[in-house]
Amino acid sequence: MGDIPGLGLAASNGACFAHPVSIDSSSRKWETFDYGVDWKAVKRVALPVLSKYTARTNGSFVKLTHSSIGWSYYSCDPEWGSLQAAYLVPELEHELRSFDVRFVTLKGVVEVVPRNLNKGFFVKKVLEESKLRTGTPGPADFILCMGDDVSDEKMFTSVFSFIAEQDQMDKSMYAFTVAVGKKPSHAARFVDGAKDVSNVLISIAHGDVSLAGRSASFSEDEDMQIDALMFD
Repeated sequence: MGDIPGLGLAASNGACFAHPVSIDSSSRKWETFDYGVDWKAVKRVALPVLSKYTARTNGSFVKLTHSSIGWSYYSCDPEWGSLQAAYLVPELEHELRSFDVRFVTLKGVVEVVPRNLNKGFFVKKVLEESKLRTGTPGPADFILCMGDDVSDEKMFTSVFSFIAEQDQMDKSMYAFTVAVGKKPSHAARFVDGAKDVSNVLISIAHGDVSLAGRSASFSEDEDMQIDALMFD
């Protein structure tokens, strides 16, 4: 996907990103945000603690990225791994109390990340930069934001926040926030699963959904939603 013209990419919850490349560009340049955290210092404090828990928890391991430190116990005995994670978080909180970080507990993993790092921050920045790049008084005319994880909730609220802050609203603008899986969410709509995500994208591109399997479905009137998603 890195060679697709006009496509921007982001990784590590938005910590690393690359602007869309033009047709005549041969390379993609990756950039990072500065969240004001001395990450090398955080690692010096956190890694000895994580090494201790890794040694006592068979199957666990430490995962390092540009702006996060993760301890995965996904492959461990579930009961023992969860117990160790319950002890790990308060110990890390104590050791890292002087750093501007937060702790994210997901299924089978504990992560230390900069306090201000989240997908919502990045989504709002993308929308703001898009507005500046096009030079139009209003926001983007089409926004589709989809996600299946609790960390994606920040994206949904950022879309709503961005739209609310606009001085001029174009009636032709369409914005959709979609949760993957029916569950409590800030998203306005949902699809049943990952297969429906690909079906929605195929529909937007005027493709034949029947060739990809079961058709996509939304929680509201289907015809109305597909017409809107196919907006050019």
